[in-house]
Amino acid sequence: MVSTPARDTAPDAATDPDGRPYANGFRPATLEWDGWTCADCIVCATGRQCADCRACTNFAFPYPPHWARPRAEGDPERGVEAFGGPGGMSTGRNLVDDTGDWVLVEFDQHAAATARAAGHWVIEADIRTLDPRHPVLRHVSRFHGSPPCQTLSDAGKRAGWSAAEIAELQSVMWQASEAFGFLEVDDLCSLYGGPHAYSGHVLDGMEDHPDADGWGDLCGGGHLPPTMTPADFRTWAASTVSDERTALMAEMLIWPMCLVQIGAPLVSITMEQSANLLKQSPGLAEAIQSEITSVEGFGWAWCSWQIADAADYGAATHRVRAWMVATRDDEPRYADHVDGDQAARAMWWHVLRRTGHLPEWTPELGRRIDPYQGRPVLPKVTVATALDLPEDWWADTRGKRGINPATGKPKGGGSFPLNAVGPCVTAPWYGIKFRPAHVPQGEGTATITIPELGALVGFPRDYPWTYIPPRKNARGIRNLAQLPADAVSPLQAAAISAAVQGQDWYEPAAAHQAAIYRLEEHTTAVVQPVPAPVAEDRVIEQLALFPAA
Repeated sequence: MVSTPARDTAPDAATDPDGRPYANGFRPATLEWDGWTCADCIVCATGRQCADCRACTNFAFPYPPHWARPRAEGDPERGVEAFGGPGGMSTGRNLVDDTGDWVLVEFDQHAAATARAAGHWVIEADIRTLDPRHPVLRHVSRFHGSPPCQTLSDAGKRAGWSAAEIAELQSVMWQASEAFGFLEVDDLCSLYGGPHAYSGHVLDGMEDHPDADGWGDLCGGGHLPPTMTPADFRTWAASTVSDERTALMAEMLIWPMCLVQIGAPLVSITMEQSANLLKQSPGLAEAIQSEITSVEGFGWAWCSWQIADAADYGAATHRVRAWMVATRDDEPRYADHVDGDQAARAMWWHVLRRTGHLPEWTPELGRRIDPYQGRPVLPKVTVATALDLPEDWWADTRGKRGINPATGKPKGGGSFPLNAVGPCVTAPWYGIKFRPAHVPQGEGTATITIPELGALVGFPRDYPWTYIPPRKNARGIRNLAQLPADAVSPLQAAAISAAVQGQDWYEPAAAHQAAIYRLEEHTTAVVQPVPAPVAEDRVIEQLALFPAA
């Protein structure tokens, strides 16, 4: 199963499904497949399972063997999760819907092994080596992606902040609808070398064409066939940026568009990224939103962008992320409409203050989801409560450092009190030291474990964090710490997942929070009151994700 060459490289003229030849050497980017599925399998016809059938297993690879069988009514929904990491999104999704049939794609071997140990089907591969037009994907109805954020995050080199690069990549992503067969045109006749203009009139010099006096279904408007393979589009996107990881954002259009093009009943797309995607590079978010909602693209009913903090949904540490929710036919659960202009001024106030105007290209922010729906927020959990440590203790993340004489504080930061929600967990936290307040900075002796790091993010304490040692006795503590540091918070994931599938998130998330932080054993968890409505003149408060958070 390989992609056919694009344009002019095949020896024979290409024809459409009706056998009509394309004009001027045009050859649409299609996938060679003879139509075979499990329905044609003589082995499975005897009652055997696809997993026991070599033909089905080979056909479905690298997806589950049973995906070779067309999905029947009542079967679990099938979903693909790109950049699945160690399984944070999947863990949260299972809190609200554990009936789905999902496949995760993940490149990092440690993250893939962790997600696999947690019970998920994982394809350990560079996503760019997979073709989203695989025949077994014709029954996928859900898609989620968490593209790498290194080029966008504050901690990286910020290549994804380059205005010139983002403009180039945005221009490429705007053309995804044409590349993958969603561009509607008034004149298909010319594609086949036919004699008619847009209005149906015969073109000069084409009067003797055998179809000159006729006007068929293919003479008028319609959709152009796909003009690029996923591999071609990926190469094009990567050519516009200095760091190829930024170009991985294009997968958020490549996969959904190819899935729909091959007939998949896709009904929702969700995405998680660094908050800087919206704050510093909103053009990419705009490109994705426009291709999903515009009539030239999907024409879907809903696509919202917003920023969320995992601490607002019960996590003991902050984790601020940009989230997208898109649905095909209806508004998602928890749909909320706000003043988009006011939200834009709040989101990009730093640009407005510096330049006097908003960024040129931004997504529409008048839509969002509000999972709380006026209900009390989940308890605020301090790091001390989460780790069962005294509230008056401190954490040092960067070892012993000198004191700044001007401030009286340790140089370089890296210390925080335990009586509050903690900062975002990062990989260097594997060396964190806890100490009473009277103990000098850097001289604490209490340490942290990987399960405790995971719990701070929102994972169960028995989550199977896994390291694949390259040599004997390698412990990989730094690699293990990187896993929860990179993961989606399951508490946040539950709220977003529930917006498009499964049951309401509130009670499952509350039970999950109480279990991982042992809240029944503590009295220090403080229930936050529901904030008052945000005043219109306090635009900076609009950076909050939800009115109740």
